[in-house]
Amino acid sequence: MKSLFLKEIVLFIILGIGLWWYHDNSSANLAGKSHLQQQFSDSVKSIKANLTKHPVLASPMKFQTVSIEQAQARNMDKVYVVGKGKVIRILPDDNNGNKHQRFVLQVSNGTILVLHNIDSAPRLLSLQLGDKISFAGEYIRNKQGGVVHRTHRDPYNHHLSGWLLYHGKTYQ
Repeated sequence: MKSLFLKEIVLFIILGIGLWWYHDNSSANLAGKSHLQQQFSDSVKSIKANLTKHPVLASPMKFQTVSIEQAQARNMDKVYVVGKGKVIRILPDDNNGNKHQRFVLQVSNGTILVLHNIDSAPRLLSLQLGDKISFAGEYIRNKQGGVVHRTHRDPYNHHLSGWLLYHGKTYQ
């Protein structure tokens, strides 16, 4: 027990000395730093940057983009889709967790439920039956035709950003 406590104290002392040394040597004059000091300084900056930012996709190209018709016809699941459809049903907002505007679109292969996150993107105002909407987002297959969600920008780059195009305005 004592040795674990002692190791923690030593670790904090070393960390404190390193941070103090970094702070004293982090002036704009980099020419006076030794190679080791510069390497340490760069490492600390890199670690700090990686700890304070959200993760980024390794490669956005890993996502396959297909039309909604292809996704439905091929029974694809969790793929990024693009398409267009006509509003045939407007549902009440889903207010559990993130708020979502919900509506059903008729597309050429059937229907899809659109879940548009209105905490992350503006609501489609004055949405009416018969309105035409183009969309991009993640498609999840189900027996009713599927769901398209993530129709908004992703500030953390966890997924591709989606959008809705309604009356000439892009909502994301």
